[in-house]
Amino acid sequence: MLMRAEIQVYDAHGALAHGDYTFDWVSPIQWREQIRFTDYERLRVRDAKGYWQKSGLRYQPEIIFQLDTILHLKKALLVGSKQTLGQVRNGEKAGVRQKCTEVKWTAATERIMCFDEVNGALVSVEYPRREHQNPPDISRIEYGAFNTVGGKLVPYEIRALKDRKVIAVVKVLEIAKITEENPALFNVPANAEFWAQCDDMQEPEVVDRVPAQYPAGARTSHEQGRVTVYAVIEADGSLSHITIIRRATPNLEAAAVEAIRHWHYKPAACGQTPIRVETSIATDFWLNL
Repeated sequence: MLMRAEIQVYDAHGALAHGDYTFDWVSPIQWREQIRFTDYERLRVRDAKGYWQKSGLRYQPEIIFQLDTILHLKKALLVGSKQTLGQVRNGEKAGVRQKCTEVKWTAATERIMCFDEVNGALVSVEYPRREHQNPPDISRIEYGAFNTVGGKLVPYEIRALKDRKVIAVVKVLEIAKITEENPALFNVPANAEFWAQCDDMQEPEVVDRVPAQYPAGARTSHEQGRVTVYAVIEADGSLSHITIIRRATPNLEAAAVEAIRHWHYKPAACGQTPIRVETSIATDFWLNL
């Protein structure tokens, strides 16, 4: 199966960047995924034990983490082992009858999923703003322009919004059967890095979270915002490759990094084998002015 899509993303200043997405799928352990922009490219090639990744940078930009959230529908539907589903509520939006349910942690709602009452298709995922935090990077994902592919409804347009403002759009151009396989597509790319992966992967969990201290000077000057870092959670639970991918003021950035570098995780695992994974970590600095 081949899928091609065009990507449009908007930065904080409203500037538009165009990219493209290609996904060649033969089986769960043989696929090739490519995201390309003018100044960035990421290629992943799957084999039996994981995927090989080649990237134009030594870290993943924030927009790539966001695109992974948008593009991988299974992640939107996944309910973690420590999460619960809320009661189903009926509603209507734009003339479509919907059934919605919350995915909840013990103390807060992580997201709200809404499904078309008639055909059962996922039509939106909402990420509510938490108290004393900046707005989420993505507040809502909308799925539309559905087509039937292989007996399943597939959204041909996906929009991500932040505070009702569109920040990314994915438009599917083609989904088609591969008539002639090209084995060379699935060769390991030169200078690629291997990342283990499995169907029953256990997600990493923070076991030692050091809170960031709000710098006194930043409080005095009313500095606030969100600092997001890229990091690799190593197989021993430590963090490496810490890189700021969303900036704030120097004071806030230094405080966030100083705290995060002391965090420790129960690492991700395939069965009993701990594995390395990439992640993004956001730290909010919020003043009740």
